[in-house]
Amino acid sequence: MSYKGGASMETLIGRTNDHAQQIHQLIQQYFTGFLDEAAALAATREFETTHPPALAGQWLEQVPSQPHWRSLLAALRCGQLLPQPPRVVLGQVFGSQQIGEQLQSDFAGLTQEQLLLLCLDTKNQIVKRQIIFQGTLNSCPAHPREIFQVALATTTARIVIAHNHPSGDAEPSHKDVEFTKRLQISGELLGIPLLDCFVIGASDYFSFAEQGLLNCNTES
Repeated sequence: MSYKGGASMETLIGRTNDHAQQIHQLIQQYFTGFLDEAAALAATREFETTHPPALAGQWLEQVPSQPHWRSLLAALRCGQLLPQPPRVVLGQVFGSQQIGEQLQSDFAGLTQEQLLLLCLDTKNQIVKRQIIFQGTLNSCPAHPREIFQVALATTTARIVIAHNHPSGDAEPSHKDVEFTKRLQISGELLGIPLLDCFVIGASDYFSFAEQGLLNCNTES
């Protein structure tokens, strides 16, 4: 099952340009801290001739060769002047197979059952990933209330739920099916739909969306 969503090339270019502008402003701010306006402007221009803001991702990884730029480069590299992003994107969900295979790797070797929540934005980018419950060898008590408390505290458009079966069998139990239905109903009422629910086994996974047990239409 494939999901729709993703950033366009124009959006990505826009983000790159915005980041370069932020770097430029921070460099200028750095020099303004100890130089007058004219000198700070000249120093900024000289610095950006060697270190263009648009290429910051490259030169921040290099060892500074100019001693008089070393302090600024060190500050930028350590993040002291870099702006904090509004949110962290942890990946993007394109389909059940992609995320199911990743979850198999994530849950591999666990001897206790865990329930994982993935919060997605409108482009199916993962903005939060949190273990909600960790149970005993064969039990992981869960309630939709705790799950949606986390989702509501995040900029969440839809959620994905996954839990493992330490027994290795990926076939959902009767309780798994009932729990998924409760989550689906709760999500519809709260406006945060359940995109997919996974049961992870030792060498396979079960996706409720792939099996047609969940409507994963993201256009609604």
